[in-house]
Amino acid sequence: MIYLDNAATTNYKPDCVVKAVLRAMTELPYNPNRSGRAALQLQAEIEDLRGKIAATVNCRPDRVVLTCGCTAGLNTAIIGTARRGHVLTTVTEHNSVLRTLAALNKKGVDVSFVPIDEQGNVIAEMAERMIRPDTYMLCVGNASNVTGKAQNLAPLGKFAHEHGLIFVVDCAQSVGYLPIDMKRDKIDIAVFGAHKGLHGIQGAGAMCLSDNVLVRPTVFGGTGTDSHLIEQPTALPEGLEAGTLPCPALLGMSAALDWHKANNTQNVQHLRKYQRLLTDNLATIANVKVYSAYNDSGIVSFNIAKLDSNFVADVLQEKFDIAVRGGLQCAPLMHKALGTFNQGVVRSSVSCITSSDDCYRLLYAVDYISRHVNDIL
Repeated sequence: MIYLDNAATTNYKPDCVVKAVLRAMTELPYNPNRSGRAALQLQAEIEDLRGKIAATVNCRPDRVVLTCGCTAGLNTAIIGTARRGHVLTTVTEHNSVLRTLAALNKKGVDVSFVPIDEQGNVIAEMAERMIRPDTYMLCVGNASNVTGKAQNLAPLGKFAHEHGLIFVVDCAQSVGYLPIDMKRDKIDIAVFGAHKGLHGIQGAGAMCLSDNVLVRPTVFGGTGTDSHLIEQPTALPEGLEAGTLPCPALLGMSAALDWHKANNTQNVQHLRKYQRLLTDNLATIANVKVYSAYNDSGIVSFNIAKLDSNFVADVLQEKFDIAVRGGLQCAPLMHKALGTFNQGVVRSSVSCITSSDDCYRLLYAVDYISRHVNDIL
């Protein structure tokens, strides 16, 4: 199978990640900081992971909260800072943001959606026009999971900072692909998972906090600390890590960060090469409309005439053994902005191991479908 759905989950897992996960399962199958010398060793490795994450996004290690993924982190970030008032977000957001805010909307939180310009940019001046006296948060996706378009976070962070807003950034499609600097861009909360650009496995992620933000717990239970208290501890990061951490996935994430640091330069070059190859050549095929410009997240989305994107994805899988993603990619407002809500898009996404043969086989398959589109319609 040719796998071109890396924006969902990268299928390539480096050997060091696999070995780290296996080691966690066989040599350290414990709860960190709970019982004996081995558990203390596991705790030390978890703390080492916090340091690696902090260095990746430029925050303090004790402000790194470990999660089971990006969705869990975004839920905690948004619900854990909620208050009666107004939130600004954008039409580019994933349902992990939209549905969380929709749930809060029923409890007195008003939500406004900042539009994008023709190039897909979220402009701070547009947000400025929508701010209210009770606005307390700006939540922005760093890179669209539909088109791969990356946002310039610096002016948005400056705007949020000047107005006293909590600046939350969904980094699901950017960590591992784009540099993240929380201090430079005045990000209060950055959230991401391990299983996309870092090439870790599913089940691990992080919510990284600036020194200026307080997040209330949304999950309650054992933390391994302050067990005499009936109320949830407030100390970070343990107070926001109730329950058993996904240690095999987290140690895999630690190895993934090491691998990423050692290989990032060549991976970025590889990704750019093949993302651009698809972007340029898909645009030359009759009946094909490309929605992605050059980007570093590896995403190239397109449609063939008026064919339903899920139908095209099914044909690519069944006839050509190529895995892509059709439909709305869990981002309905972005599709309304693109005018693709009814059709969706076919999202292809390359990785650091995608080959030219993979790309040309997709191009051949799309050209074949395009040439037979009238028969299909």
